[in-house]
Amino acid sequence: MENLFGAVKIGKRKSLREVVYDSLKKSILHGKLKGGQRLIEETLAHQIGISRTPVREAFHKLERDDLVSRLPKGGFAVREFTKEDVEEIFGIRIALESYAAYLAAVHIPPDKIDALEKKVSESESALGKGDGEKAVQLYTEFHDLLYKSCKSKKLIEMINNFRDYFYRYRLALLHTPSGFKTSISDHRQMLEAMKKRNPRLVEKLVRTHLERGKEIVLKEIDEGRMVP
Repeated sequence: MENLFGAVKIGKRKSLREVVYDSLKKSILHGKLKGGQRLIEETLAHQIGISRTPVREAFHKLERDDLVSRLPKGGFAVREFTKEDVEEIFGIRIALESYAAYLAAVHIPPDKIDALEKKVSESESALGKGDGEKAVQLYTEFHDLLYKSCKSKKLIEMINNFRDYFYRYRLALLHTPSGFKTSISDHRQMLEAMKKRNPRLVEKLVRTHLERGKEIVLKEIDEGRMVP
């Protein structure tokens, strides 16, 4: 099994179990660990240089999150995602992020609008240069900056809790240049609506934007270019 941890640093504020859990969760949601892949407790413990107990505890927490499944003969494997998972994850995202966008349009100060405009321009430039990875990074930064302007700590925390779930599906846009170009165009429309202080329009644009993203992901799955 690939070493997913490298040099693990245990901070004072996180237990061993939490460090292992966070690393495994990110590896699953970012696609480093594939659906059906068996997780070997002893191997992971050896990689990190710790006892098996924190690893076992992390597995149990991942099981509660429905990210791993217990095998009939013992041990765990990464749970395979389904199209229904995609529908659910995007449904949650649409509900949270469209509301956050509405609040952001009400509260956002002028300097943050300028920062959003810079992100859009940089995204357009990266896409023009064919730098898909950079474009995805800027895409994510645009959304993060937009939602952080909503002035709701609880809402931001909820969005951040699902951040890794959303990440894996953003990468599907790399396979569809026209889809990504449309996404950046959507960002430009959101920005213009923010400048006009039209929160209802911003909310609608974000909802439409995410619905379109969901359809792109589902199409990629149907046509075999992406596993859910």
